[in-house]
Amino acid sequence: MFSRTSRIAVATTATMLVLGAGAATASAAPAAPRNCVLDVDSGSTQCFGTFREAIAASTDGRITDAPLSGKHIDRRLADRLMESPAPTGTLSVQLGVVYTDSNYGGSTLVLTGERGCLSGNGRDSQVNLDGVFNNSVSSLTTLACWLELWDAPNTSGTHQEYQQSTSYVGDAMNDRASSIALL
Repeated sequence: MFSRTSRIAVATTATMLVLGAGAATASAAPAAPRNCVLDVDSGSTQCFGTFREAIAASTDGRITDAPLSGKHIDRRLADRLMESPAPTGTLSVQLGVVYTDSNYGGSTLVLTGERGCLSGNGRDSQVNLDGVFNNSVSSLTTLACWLELWDAPNTSGTHQEYQQSTSYVGDAMNDRASSIALL
C-alpha cells in the first residue's frame, strides 16, 4: 500500500511541475520590439524604446515627430528622411529600414550613414546583421538606397535585390538574411 501511495504522490507532483512550467511559459510576455539605428560606416548600433526615438537619433534631432512605430512610414516621412542632410559629420542620411515582421512590423533597424547611395550603380556599402535582426528580416523600406538581402554573412550566398519598399520579402529570403548590401 505504501509503495502505491508513493507512486501516486510522485506522479501527481511531476504532473503539477509540468503544468506549472507550462503556465509560466504561457504567461510570459513577448519581448517588446527593438528600434535600432545602424551606422553602416562605423558599424555601431544604438537601440531605443520607440521608432520615433530611433529616427530622432539617426537624424540628429532633425525629425522628432516620426510615428512611435516604424510600421507607419508614409510618403511624407520617407521624403523628409531623404531630404538634404544635417551638418557635415553627423549621421545624416537614412538609407533604409528593415523589419523583423511582414507588413513593416516588429523590430526595426534604421540603416544610416554619412553618404547616400548611387541606387543601382554598384555596391555602396554592406553590413552583417547581428542579434535580433540576423535571420529575421521579413519586410523593408527603401529610402536613399536599394537594399539587397543575402542569406550568409559578408554578402555571400543566395540574394535578392529590392528597389522599392516591400511588405514581404518573399519566401526565398524571409527570415534568412544575414547581411545587406546597399546599392
